[in-house]
Amino acid sequence: MSTSQQTLGKYQIIREIARSNDIVYEGYDPGMNRRVALKELLFPTAGTPTQREERLRRFYREAKAAGSLAHPNIVTIYDVGEDAGRHFIAMEYLEGRNLRELLDVEGCLTPEQAVPIMKQVLDALGYAHRHGVVHRDIKPENIQILADGRVKLTDFGIARLTFEQSITIDGQVFGTPSYMSPEQVVGRDLDARTDIFSCGVVLYEMLTGAKPFAGDSVVSVTYAICHTEPTPPPGVPEPFAAVIRKALQKALVMRYGSASEMASALDEALDEVKRAGAQPVAPWLPNATASSYPPPIAYTGPTPYGGIQPPPLPTQQ
Repeated sequence: MSTSQQTLGKYQIIREIARSNDIVYEGYDPGMNRRVALKELLFPTAGTPTQREERLRRFYREAKAAGSLAHPNIVTIYDVGEDAGRHFIAMEYLEGRNLRELLDVEGCLTPEQAVPIMKQVLDALGYAHRHGVVHRDIKPENIQILADGRVKLTDFGIARLTFEQSITIDGQVFGTPSYMSPEQVVGRDLDARTDIFSCGVVLYEMLTGAKPFAGDSVVSVTYAICHTEPTPPPGVPEPFAAVIRKALQKALVMRYGSASEMASALDEALDEVKRAGAQPVAPWLPNATASSYPPPIAYTGPTPYGGIQPPPLPTQQ
């Protein structure tokens, strides 16, 4: 295989389009005459051999997780391979913009705009969960919105395959802090309901333009996720606020039991708002500050951690 920087396996590299933990290129498959997205594994420069090996295992786990799923709302994986030590995944090239980019422009969305997006995410998750895949990293950056309004769920890099032995050691934490579930924060075993919690976070953010669990550090954010209830979403009609509350329950058993159950609740909420012309639970105040709304309340309900409480927030000296 060619080692040219302009090719990767059989694919031609057109340009680099993103770089974080990995590099993503726009590419071209001459055999199929189609554009592709090429995701190349990027090893940490200071990583140990063990860390590199684990990173490689997770990269191929991502390809297996997403590649095992064929659904219109999940990015399609075409190929996975290695070229002269460069490991890559070839996948469907997606136009449009992700939800983060949309929120950066719009600030927040109306329920009529948000529900179709979230329902497609939930449809994708319901399919993934039925096939033994828990995404574990639902966030606006991983929700791609195409020009025709279709949604594609992307980045299964830390997905949990329930039909295989976990490669995560008990106590290891993977995910994006603001969107983690309480059980994810403390490194416990996860099931589909962790994705439900993350969907509740994303829905709150779509409807308000703010995250439900705020903080100026990872410690304060994760403390809030485990210990406090979010401020009631300002300007959001009560039927949708109720959906958010249920999705964000600390205890697993109190959340929606499935993605389809949450999707049905969203349909019912939208119908209720349309029928009743429901008013928001609180008026939206354009110049509101955090003090304009009731402070978050401490959570005193059942613990989802199997009797293990998360560590308290360190006191400031």
